[in-house]
Amino acid sequence: MDVKSHRIFQITYTLTRWDYAAMARALTRRPWQRSLVTMVLWLFAVWCLMVFYTNVYNPVVMVEAMVADGSMLWMVGGLAIVLLVSLATHWLAWGASFLSYRQIASANATITTTLSDDAIRVTSSVADSTVPWTTVKRIIRERNYLMLPISKREAFILPRRGFATQQEFDDACRYAAARHSTVVMESEV
Repeated sequence: MDVKSHRIFQITYTLTRWDYAAMARALTRRPWQRSLVTMVLWLFAVWCLMVFYTNVYNPVVMVEAMVADGSMLWMVGGLAIVLLVSLATHWLAWGASFLSYRQIASANATITTTLSDDAIRVTSSVADSTVPWTTVKRIIRERNYLMLPISKREAFILPRRGFATQQEFDDACRYAAARHSTVVMESEV
Protein backbone atom coordinates (compact mmCIF):
# COMPACT_ATOMS: atom_id res chain seq x y z
CA MET A 1 0.00 0.00 0.00
CA ASP A 2 1.33 3.43 -0.92
CA VAL A 3 1.25 5.62 2.21
CA LYS A 4 1.71 8.72 0.04
CA SER A 5 -1.72 8.16 -1.53
CA HIS A 6 -4.64 10.43 -0.74
CA ARG A 7 -5.99 8.13 1.92
CA ILE A 8 -7.63 9.71 4.94
CA PHE A 9 -7.57 8.10 8.39
CA GLN A 10 -10.37 8.95 10.79
CA ILE A 11 -11.03 7.55 14.24
CA THR A 12 -13.47 8.39 17.02
CA TYR A 13 -12.80 7.53 20.65
CA THR A 14 -13.49 8.73 24.19
CA LEU A 15 -10.47 10.23 25.94
CA THR A 16 -9.77 8.29 29.14
CA ARG A 17 -7.44 8.98 32.02
CA TRP A 18 -5.22 6.16 30.69
CA ASP A 19 -4.88 7.95 27.33
CA TYR A 20 -3.94 11.17 29.09
CA ALA A 21 -1.44 9.34 31.32
CA ALA A 22 0.16 7.62 28.31
CA MET A 23 0.59 11.02 26.64
CA ALA A 24 2.15 12.54 29.79
CA ARG A 25 4.60 9.66 30.09
CA ALA A 26 5.53 9.70 26.40
CA LEU A 27 6.10 13.46 26.33
CA THR A 28 8.32 13.43 29.43
CA ARG A 29 10.31 10.31 28.57
CA ARG A 30 13.93 11.07 27.79
CA PRO A 31 16.99 9.00 26.94
CA TRP A 32 18.63 7.21 29.87
CA GLN A 33 21.89 9.05 29.15
CA ARG A 34 20.21 12.39 29.83
CA SER A 35 18.71 11.00 33.05
CA LEU A 36 22.17 9.84 34.11
CA VAL A 37 23.63 13.31 33.49
CA THR A 38 20.78 14.83 35.52
CA MET A 39 21.52 12.46 38.39
CA VAL A 40 25.24 13.30 38.33
CA LEU A 41 24.42 17.03 38.40
CA TRP A 42 22.07 16.54 41.37
CA LEU A 43 24.76 14.58 43.23
CA PHE A 44 27.30 17.29 42.47
CA ALA A 45 24.89 19.95 43.75
CA VAL A 46 24.37 17.99 46.99
CA TRP A 47 28.13 17.59 47.40
CA CYS A 48 28.62 21.36 46.86
CA LEU A 49 26.03 22.13 49.54
CA MET A 50 27.74 19.75 51.95
CA VAL A 51 31.11 21.37 51.24
CA PHE A 52 29.57 24.80 51.82
CA TYR A 53 28.16 23.82 55.23
CA THR A 54 30.98 21.56 56.45
CA ASN A 55 34.14 22.90 54.78
CA VAL A 56 35.12 19.28 54.08
CA TYR A 57 36.10 18.78 50.44
CA ASN A 58 37.00 15.10 50.45
CA PRO A 59 33.90 12.91 49.81
CA VAL A 60 35.53 9.93 51.59
CA VAL A 61 36.01 12.00 54.76
CA MET A 62 32.36 13.16 54.45
CA VAL A 63 31.09 9.57 54.26
CA GLU A 64 33.28 8.48 57.20
CA ALA A 65 31.93 11.39 59.27
CA MET A 66 28.32 10.47 58.42
CA VAL A 67 28.90 6.84 59.37
CA ALA A 68 30.49 7.88 62.67
CA ASP A 69 27.65 10.36 63.33
CA GLY A 70 24.92 7.83 62.53
CA SER A 71 23.36 9.99 59.80
CA MET A 72 24.23 7.63 56.95
CA LEU A 73 20.57 6.51 56.68
CA TRP A 74 19.52 10.07 55.83
CA MET A 75 22.15 10.29 53.13
CA VAL A 76 21.15 6.95 51.59
CA GLY A 77 17.49 8.06 51.62
CA GLY A 78 18.38 11.37 49.99
CA LEU A 79 20.44 9.65 47.31
CA ALA A 80 17.59 7.22 46.64
CA ILE A 81 15.23 10.17 46.11
CA VAL A 82 17.72 11.83 43.74
CA LEU A 83 18.03 8.55 41.83
CA LEU A 84 14.25 8.13 41.61
CA VAL A 85 13.60 11.68 40.44
CA SER A 86 16.44 11.57 37.91
CA LEU A 87 15.67 8.23 36.32
CA ALA A 88 11.88 8.04 36.59
CA THR A 89 10.51 11.50 35.80
CA HIS A 90 8.25 10.12 33.07
CA TRP A 91 6.67 7.72 35.57
CA LEU A 92 6.16 10.57 38.05
CA ALA A 93 4.46 12.58 35.29
CA TRP A 94 2.35 9.53 34.47
CA GLY A 95 1.18 9.29 38.09
CA ALA A 96 0.55 13.02 38.41
CA SER A 97 -1.53 13.01 35.22
CA PHE A 98 -4.19 10.90 36.97
CA LEU A 99 -4.57 13.67 39.55
CA SER A 100 -4.99 16.41 36.94
CA TYR A 101 -7.12 14.45 34.45
CA ARG A 102 -10.48 15.65 35.80
CA GLN A 103 -9.36 19.27 35.44
CA ILE A 104 -8.72 19.13 31.69
CA ALA A 105 -11.56 20.28 29.46
CA SER A 106 -11.46 17.20 27.23
CA ALA A 107 -11.76 14.64 30.06
CA ASN A 108 -14.15 11.90 28.92
CA ALA A 109 -14.88 13.81 25.70
CA THR A 110 -15.61 11.96 22.49
CA ILE A 111 -12.91 12.98 20.03
CA THR A 112 -12.76 12.49 16.27
CA THR A 113 -9.30 12.75 14.72
CA THR A 114 -8.76 12.88 10.97
CA LEU A 115 -5.35 12.54 9.32
CA SER A 116 -5.22 13.88 5.77
CA ASP A 117 -2.43 14.89 3.39
CA ASP A 118 -2.47 18.55 4.39
CA ALA A 119 -3.52 18.63 8.05
CA ILE A 120 -4.68 16.94 11.22
CA ARG A 121 -8.27 17.73 12.21
CA VAL A 122 -9.51 17.10 15.73
CA THR A 123 -13.16 17.61 16.63
CA SER A 124 -14.84 17.21 20.00
CA SER A 125 -17.59 18.77 22.09
CA VAL A 126 -14.91 20.97 23.67
CA ALA A 127 -13.05 22.36 20.63
CA ASP A 128 -12.23 21.95 16.97
CA SER A 129 -8.65 22.19 15.72
CA THR A 130 -7.01 21.94 12.33
CA VAL A 131 -3.22 22.03 12.29
CA PRO A 132 -0.75 21.46 9.46
CA TRP A 133 1.69 18.58 9.67
CA THR A 134 4.52 21.12 10.18
CA THR A 135 3.12 21.81 13.67
CA VAL A 136 3.83 18.24 14.77
CA LYS A 137 7.19 18.04 16.57
CA ARG A 138 7.76 14.29 16.14
CA ILE A 139 5.89 11.03 15.77
CA ILE A 140 5.64 8.81 18.86
CA ARG A 141 4.46 5.28 18.29
CA GLU A 142 3.87 2.99 21.22
CA ARG A 143 2.22 -0.40 21.33
CA ASN A 144 -1.24 1.06 21.96
CA TYR A 145 -0.87 4.68 20.85
CA LEU A 146 0.16 6.94 18.02
CA MET A 147 0.90 10.39 19.43
CA LEU A 148 1.55 13.56 17.49
CA PRO A 149 3.11 16.12 19.88
CA ILE A 150 2.44 19.76 19.02
CA SER A 151 4.27 21.18 22.06
CA LYS A 152 6.22 19.97 25.09
CA ARG A 153 2.96 19.32 26.98
CA GLU A 154 0.34 18.62 24.33
CA ALA A 155 -0.15 15.93 21.73
CA PHE A 156 -2.86 14.53 19.56
CA ILE A 157 -3.56 11.05 20.87
CA LEU A 158 -4.67 8.27 18.55
CA PRO A 159 -5.29 5.15 20.65
CA ARG A 160 -5.01 1.73 19.02
CA ARG A 161 -8.54 0.89 20.17
CA GLY A 162 -9.94 3.61 17.84
CA PHE A 163 -8.83 1.69 14.76
CA ALA A 164 -10.77 -1.26 13.38
CA THR A 165 -7.69 -3.49 12.99
CA GLN A 166 -4.02 -3.62 13.91
CA GLN A 167 -3.22 -3.26 10.20
CA GLU A 168 -5.17 -0.01 10.01
CA PHE A 169 -3.29 1.29 13.07
CA ASP A 170 0.05 0.33 11.48
CA ASP A 171 -1.00 2.01 8.21
CA ALA A 172 -1.92 5.20 10.08
CA CYS A 173 1.49 5.19 11.80
CA ARG A 174 3.26 4.86 8.44
CA TYR A 175 0.95 7.51 6.95
CA ALA A 176 1.87 9.98 9.73
CA ALA A 177 5.57 9.17 9.40
CA ALA A 178 5.44 9.80 5.64
CA ARG A 179 4.02 13.30 6.21
CA HIS A 180 6.46 14.43 8.83
CA SER A 181 9.96 15.72 8.17
CA THR A 182 11.48 14.61 11.50
CA VAL A 183 10.24 11.17 12.41
CA VAL A 184 11.16 9.57 15.71
CA MET A 185 9.50 6.21 16.12
CA GLU A 186 9.65 5.13 19.72
CA SER A 187 8.51 1.84 21.12
CA GLU A 188 7.04 1.26 24.54
CA VAL A 189 9.67 0.76 27.19
